[in-house]
Amino acid sequence: MKVLISELKQKVVNSLQNSFTKDESECIANYLLWAEMSGINTQGLVKMTGKEPMQNIKPQHEIRVERDTKLSKLINAGAYPAPLVSQQATDAAIQKAKKNGFAIVGVHNTFSSNGAQAYYAEQIADNDLIGIVMSRSPGSTAPFDSIDPLFGTNPIGFAFPTNDAPLTFDMATSAMTFFGLIIAKSKGVNIPDNMAIDKDGNPTNDPGAAMSGALLPFDRGYKGSGIGMVVEIMAGPLVASAYCDSETFDKEWGSTFIAIDPNLLVDSKQFKIACSDIIAKIKSSRKKANIDEMRIPGERARAAHDNAEKSGYVEVDDAILHELGYN
Repeated sequence: MKVLISELKQKVVNSLQNSFTKDESECIANYLLWAEMSGINTQGLVKMTGKEPMQNIKPQHEIRVERDTKLSKLINAGAYPAPLVSQQATDAAIQKAKKNGFAIVGVHNTFSSNGAQAYYAEQIADNDLIGIVMSRSPGSTAPFDSIDPLFGTNPIGFAFPTNDAPLTFDMATSAMTFFGLIIAKSKGVNIPDNMAIDKDGNPTNDPGAAMSGALLPFDRGYKGSGIGMVVEIMAGPLVASAYCDSETFDKEWGSTFIAIDPNLLVDSKQFKIACSDIIAKIKSSRKKANIDEMRIPGERARAAHDNAEKSGYVEVDDAILHELGYN
């Protein structure tokens, strides 16, 4: 159902204020609404549903900084929702990189995934910096040739400044997201072929069996598994977070935020011109048969967000709306 964005945001903020301050709730809501408006519904308001909805999270302690240098920061999230702490990490990375040319910020001990990496990476690119964001999550994806869910879905996102909107690439290193399994199970539908295996390693279309078993790497091969492993390291041990936690799906999430000033190597204006030119060359390249338009990564999501913002309305799953108090 299509709902008024301003009304939906108020309902989300009101619900979140059961556990968080108004400012914290606004910050979390901004991310959730962005994901929903961008059509990334596996990373949006679905996080306010299920057995452990975001609005019911009870933090262990206040967010605290454990390390802080001119180029880096390590944040203990205190089991706060990841979108809140991830925004703080993004802001810190931007501030340090604009001053010193480079920044890396780690977050550990969050109680949820931070969602779509593009949300944070694009903010970095909007400040004329290169943004790289990656996150690991409790074990749900099997390494190549294994049947144990050692890696998380482990998304990674990149964003590059251009003379227009950032050029963004954001992907999970698993064949599908874990929240995609949750949505499929709640709707009583099967998942596509070649996405997951059950606990015995057999291919399955049952989302429940996949949740007890494991997702496959995005390419079903060693390359995808290798990228998932890299993210597991970069957003696990490097930021003092858990890793390869396959026995119980209840350990912490970790994330890494990197901001790079192109001026460290080249003139930033020329870099932006070159990135814009890359987009133009891709868009004007010869198309395969039956392809109407060449698209670049992130273009469809940005168009959906802009259309929703312009209309003032966003399409949301009825089941999610019901849990948020819509009749």
